[in-house]
Amino acid sequence: MDSMKKFSQYFGLHPMVGFGMFAVDLMLFSFETATFEVGWLVSIPVGAALAIPSVLIQKYSYQDSWGAAIGKGLLIGVLTAIPTPLPAIVPFLGGVLGVVKMLGSGGEGDAG
Repeated sequence: MDSMKKFSQYFGLHPMVGFGMFAVDLMLFSFETATFEVGWLVSIPVGAALAIPSVLIQKYSYQDSWGAAIGKGLLIGVLTAIPTPLPAIVPFLGGVLGVVKMLGSGGEGDAG
């Protein structure tokens, strides 16, 4: 189980980040589809703005190092800004890995 916990720590996201960004990405995609891709003007700033809280949640609630938290937050922000639903799979799977890590650790990773 220790190897699964390490894998989840390296590649997982805090469930709030993973599932939240998944929901935001789907909402932005439906907005972009309805506006015939004019939604890019909204999607890019929203993805960039949500990258900052994602980094902070990863650092303080998921116990990532600063480098890992910044990398994961920026990746999720960029994927959220892309106007297709396919990148939404990444935060969803990251959130699932985060749940696996938190259940395996007895909730230790959920500080705050």
